[in-house]
Amino acid sequence: MSIESATGLLGGLGLFLVGMWLMTDGLKVAAGPSLKQILERWTDTRAKGLLAGFALTALVQSSSAVTVTAIGFVNAGVLTLGHAVWVIFGSAVGTTMTGWIVSAVGFNVDIKFMALPAIGIGMILRLTAPGRSRGAIGEAIAGFGIFFLGVSVLKDSFEGVAAGLQLDAFSGSGFLHYLAFVLAGFGVTAMAQSSSASIAIALSAVSGGLIGIESGAAMVIGANIGTTVTGVVAVLDATSNAKRVAASHFVFNLLSASIALLIMPVFFLTLSWLKTTGLTLPGPAMTLAIFHTLFNVAGLLVIWMWADDLIAWLKGLFVSQEENEARPQHLDQTLVDMPTLAIESLMLEMRRLSGIVLEGSASYLNDPVRKESMLRSRFIVFESLADSIRSYAATLSEARLTSGLPDALAHLLRALQHCNAIVHEMRNAMSFVATESRMPSLVRERVESYRNALVALMQDSRLLDDQVEADWLGAQGRQFEDGYQATKQFVLSAASRGDLKHLAYLDDAMREADLMRRIAHHVVRSAARFKAARDALTMPESSSSTADVNVADEVIRNE
Repeated sequence: MSIESATGLLGGLGLFLVGMWLMTDGLKVAAGPSLKQILERWTDTRAKGLLAGFALTALVQSSSAVTVTAIGFVNAGVLTLGHAVWVIFGSAVGTTMTGWIVSAVGFNVDIKFMALPAIGIGMILRLTAPGRSRGAIGEAIAGFGIFFLGVSVLKDSFEGVAAGLQLDAFSGSGFLHYLAFVLAGFGVTAMAQSSSASIAIALSAVSGGLIGIESGAAMVIGANIGTTVTGVVAVLDATSNAKRVAASHFVFNLLSASIALLIMPVFFLTLSWLKTTGLTLPGPAMTLAIFHTLFNVAGLLVIWMWADDLIAWLKGLFVSQEENEARPQHLDQTLVDMPTLAIESLMLEMRRLSGIVLEGSASYLNDPVRKESMLRSRFIVFESLADSIRSYAATLSEARLTSGLPDALAHLLRALQHCNAIVHEMRNAMSFVATESRMPSLVRERVESYRNALVALMQDSRLLDDQVEADWLGAQGRQFEDGYQATKQFVLSAASRGDLKHLAYLDDAMREADLMRRIAHHVVRSAARFKAARDALTMPESSSSTADVNVADEVIRNE
């Protein structure tokens, strides 16, 4: 191969990738909000998810962009695993549009009359409207022109290479021959982070006569597998659900590639037979585009039948410690028909949930700098486990509940509300505790002392004991109310003496102290509701449970 041919191949591939980059980035900027809205609103069914993935990939000409976006939305909790996988499957079919565009336009239209004007018009729009939607569209148009200019250079370079080579070196058949081209397609795609690059090379090489159409088909299969590398890289430090989405992408593309290898002999034998009938067949590039679409659609039809099983299997992968903790350990659906036992199991799960909230909150308040990520993981566990408890309680409420059980269930749900309030207030507290260092030392020490008292309360095992004394809860409530008033008076006195140089310090100290008071309020109330639920079960005709809640209700009051 001559230096001229080598530089032509390298330059053609570079033009193709630059064109893809400009086209994809331009369309993403121009339609960025639409991309997010479509993925958020139009993925609630299988069909909608498929259509969204297909349309967006066909629009931006990058399955990697759609895949990474879908993974990002799953990572952020915007999309569920069940919705995201269909976007991924639709995107896999949408990426076949690159082959259709290249084969239908790139090899059948004079590039000079399409690519060069597109580059000029696109850059005019880009230069006259920088930073605006019109400029982004111009960038995409210019990228479209450069894209096809690269295709033209690749095609011409491959024709030059083919003319100077013994083509017998690239001909052949058999498993190892086709495996080599599958690996070539995979390698180019993995390095370029674009299956479109491999597909364009395969189409150009086949059209230029450098390789046979079967070898080009094998390279397309490799490109189909190689495009999963982008998703794998994107989830190296992502959530478990995001990793499952990437796994679904890999499974689908591997399935499609397996189907492609199985149907490839039949596909080309059928073409050979059709040729003998005198039927006019599409050119090699168009034939590869048809083959690419065919095996991806076949993969989609197979995955459609087994999707529920696939999703269930994926949920068992990459299980994190948080997910293990978030799984209910005591909620047994078979006990719903025996409400007394079901309430007991609900109480055990609520005790476990309360322990998670109190332990995580106390650890963070003890060491805010190093425990922030830990607390966020506790929040994730809480939200999932709380949803399970609510669902179980809703099912239980529909059963026939004997005397005392309705009150116990109501108290447990109120305790859950207080746990939720603790989590909400802790989210707020994270921002104030982080700014504590800028307060004057005397004020900071007073606020820390009040916070440390809350930590000690959260670590007290009596809070998780449903036999806790109501008088002790009342004493704790009064202690924190009195402590708040004393802290507030101390801070206001410091401000009046001029110890606080900036009013922002006064505001920070008062707001943090108030947050600690509100958290203590919910801690005591949650324990009181938990005790009231136990009393409702053991003394269903007694009013003592209500009295115990009133104890906490009286001693923790808003100012």
